[in-house]
Amino acid sequence: MGRQYKILVNSKIKKSMQTGILLKRSIIPWLFVLMWSSGGIFVKIGLHYADPFIFLFFRLLFSSLLFWGMLLIFRPSLPTNSKEWMDVIFTGLCMQAGYQTFYFLALDYNISPGLLAIILGAQPILTTFLSREKSGKNQWIGLIIGIIGLTLVVLNSTKIANISKIGMMSSLISLLCITGGTILQKSIQVNQISNMTIQYTSGTIFLSILLYCFEQKVSWSPMFLLSLCWMVFVVSVGATLLLYHMIRQGNLTNVTSLFYCVPPVTAIFDFFVFKNSLAMLSIIGMGLIVLGIFLVNRQGKLV
Repeated sequence: MGRQYKILVNSKIKKSMQTGILLKRSIIPWLFVLMWSSGGIFVKIGLHYADPFIFLFFRLLFSSLLFWGMLLIFRPSLPTNSKEWMDVIFTGLCMQAGYQTFYFLALDYNISPGLLAIILGAQPILTTFLSREKSGKNQWIGLIIGIIGLTLVVLNSTKIANISKIGMMSSLISLLCITGGTILQKSIQVNQISNMTIQYTSGTIFLSILLYCFEQKVSWSPMFLLSLCWMVFVVSVGATLLLYHMIRQGNLTNVTSLFYCVPPVTAIFDFFVFKNSLAMLSIIGMGLIVLGIFLVNRQGKLV
């Protein structure tokens, strides 16, 4: 009787642990979406007090210092050869420096946030083509529905009249940077703390060169400090760690499809923080995005 009771208890514990793991896996993608989507709101607040390059510089600098502290405490393994070092550094330049730098440049050259969101919304399809991962019919239908929904969400804010060649070029480079960086990150097997320490350090060096070339101003107000801390701890560390974890563990098409959720979630944050109301077209677009995400993730895994 005692043995049967012990087996029953062990079975329940095992089942509880499995349920906990499944719950954790289901929460990670949506926690990432919430954290990543909040970035746009805090960047918008922070840019009232600082020019874009210096804002990015301090974000990357403090993020790299934080990871250097973790590196010294936990002493994880570092890349073992020059190829691994170059892969991590180049991925960092794509993901941490290139993507965000050209994103801000596009906005600075009169590309509207809506149009830029549409361009960056092509990332899941571009990733699927370039990574050559096997994708089923449901995934392709989901990707197409998702990008249609994304287009509807940002349609009201899109202004095509003032498109500049430099702005459009910056948008496309930003898209290529985050797509290429995501694909490169998939092949990196270096410890996550070491990986992100090197990436943020390389990004910081790149931004310091930009600061040397361009005069930038910053006002150290409480709101700027709040924005900077949020971008460092929540987005640069928390959200990026979750993203890299999902990239390593899951299917690239599934993971990148989550970026479809970012514009509508940011729009919801925008409504509550800045009181900008949502149009019916945006609500319909959000519904299509959710449907697209469901279809994409019927095959493969996220985490």
